[in-house]
Amino acid sequence: MIYTVTLNPALDHIIETDGFNIGETNYYKNEYVVIGGKGINVSIVLNNLEAEVLSTGILGSNNKGSFLEKFQENKLNNEFFINKGATRTNLKIKNLAKFEETELNGLGSTVSLEIINELKDFLRKNLKNGDILVAAGSIPAGVENNVYEEIGNIANEKSAIFILDTSKESMLNGLKAKPYLIKPNVEEICEILSLPFKEYSFEEVTEMVQKLKSLGAKNVLLSRGSKGSYFFAEDNSIYEAGIAKGKLVNSVGSGDSMIAGFTYGLYKNLSVEECLQFGAAAGGATAFTEWLGLKDDILRLKEEIKVNKIK
Repeated sequence: MIYTVTLNPALDHIIETDGFNIGETNYYKNEYVVIGGKGINVSIVLNNLEAEVLSTGILGSNNKGSFLEKFQENKLNNEFFINKGATRTNLKIKNLAKFEETELNGLGSTVSLEIINELKDFLRKNLKNGDILVAAGSIPAGVENNVYEEIGNIANEKSAIFILDTSKESMLNGLKAKPYLIKPNVEEICEILSLPFKEYSFEEVTEMVQKLKSLGAKNVLLSRGSKGSYFFAEDNSIYEAGIAKGKLVNSVGSGDSMIAGFTYGLYKNLSVEECLQFGAAAGGATAFTEWLGLKDDILRLKEEIKVNKIK
């Protein structure tokens, strides 16, 4: 069984316009709303791949309906805990004429300690030996920034596999729980290690990854965008994975989909190479569609992905 945890979901209100200028009255031609949140995205892609997955986390009572309707539409097993107030709303303004996107991300309501404790109790009661727990995304107001460490420790107590995808101080604390996998890019590694963000050589990046391992990460999947990814394994072997080819439609959620694909490989007890193929294929399938990657697209793209062991 795979569990995903999303502490800080969002409703993404997307506006498409042919021109957008700050300080002026602007007009737009199209708008739509999609549910968001890194863990939710992971669970939907896993569900599309027909894995046994349950999505959990925290939703605001004021606008929970949009999420629950989408879960039902996708037949996604879920167990969310309802907090007073609203789940945050993010505004994304896409200037189609200039291929630019402006984001205004909301903060959402403050989450009570009682709700967090209910979620942790749920994990304690349900996680079993060999399960996979994916915790992903930012932390909402009212929640201590060591919450991922606590969630990871629950997974460890139950002998479940803990995968963490977050950033900055949340990641630093989460690393204390020794997650099986993290998926940063170079910029996020720089934030975690308080380093300047610039071009680094492969050797320098390798040293940075070793630092992350010394802080607790067992395996590091380094996302490189259009350049593919590196996988730094617990046994110090290193793999390089390519990318799928296609027309970029929407990059939102592609990183979450990579986590989902890799997790699916673990769930199926596949080799490291195949886990990386599924990760790259799921990321591509999402990038080439309007929302999140579907099974047939992922399976098709998987055959295109080349993985090389470079150490």
